[in-house]
Amino acid sequence: MHLADLYPEEHIYSGLVRSRYLSGQMFVSERRFFELNELPYHWLRSQTPLCSNLKFVIDALKLEPEKRYQLRIHHSPLAPWLLSYTDGQDPMNVELSGLRNNLEENPFNIDRRWKFCPKCLIENRAKYGVSYWHSQHQLLGARTCYIHHTALHSHDDLRYLNFTLPHHWIAKSEPLLAEDKWQKEWQSFIFKISAAIVSNPDIVNQLKKDIHQHLSIYKPVKRSHKALLNSLFFKMREELGEECLAGLFTAYARKIPRPPNILWVTLSPFTQNTGLRHPLYWLSILFWLKDNLPTMKELMK
Repeated sequence: MHLADLYPEEHIYSGLVRSRYLSGQMFVSERRFFELNELPYHWLRSQTPLCSNLKFVIDALKLEPEKRYQLRIHHSPLAPWLLSYTDGQDPMNVELSGLRNNLEENPFNIDRRWKFCPKCLIENRAKYGVSYWHSQHQLLGARTCYIHHTALHSHDDLRYLNFTLPHHWIAKSEPLLAEDKWQKEWQSFIFKISAAIVSNPDIVNQLKKDIHQHLSIYKPVKRSHKALLNSLFFKMREELGEECLAGLFTAYARKIPRPPNILWVTLSPFTQNTGLRHPLYWLSILFWLKDNLPTMKELMK
């Protein structure tokens, strides 16, 4: 398979969409397109950089491990996922989350539609002659453009990409508003932490170390820590606020009687998990402690 040369921060799937146009294969069905390129038929999701479907696309390019990693880190919203890697895991060797593609996003309440910035669209078409989907616009919880600081746009039909580009949606899309205080603060947070991880992947180890030190929870986390983590999570829940937790996690949005203790789920080895833990758990803790952790305070300047 030939993938179109990607533009700066263009999502891999955006390149796949353009490749279909450039190859003249828009005139065949979607299923036939996948068959012609020896790929499994699948929906194009924006926030699953470690799903098996995207791995099939990357496999088809026959790249060396370093180039595979560079492709994924610069052209998908991978960076926050490095927070979920276990100690000693090499980012170049982790290419699957271990979660089912159709279940990976279910516990999380963030907007999972494809998003674009109208100003980026205009600038991209003027410079490159085409619009494209930016991987940074697909970061978890992103609602504003990291370049223009204006609202991103989306549409209900953009849950999956369906082989379209941003300019196909400009007339019918709607802006994503960041109305709540936590949503406004999240925008700077998610872009800065993602950029820091892309620049220096080792920063994730220091961030985790800062969390453990600040909470006085040292490895290995034991069952005897459960009472302390329950107490700390009561404080986390109170300080973050129910609106924030409901905006991030489906269990809090639905107000189930016993929603998960985010600290226990994230820091302990005793909770059920069949693959990498979704980075939103780590991100919510870092968001809560962003004014207290030395690495986060430096990062957020």
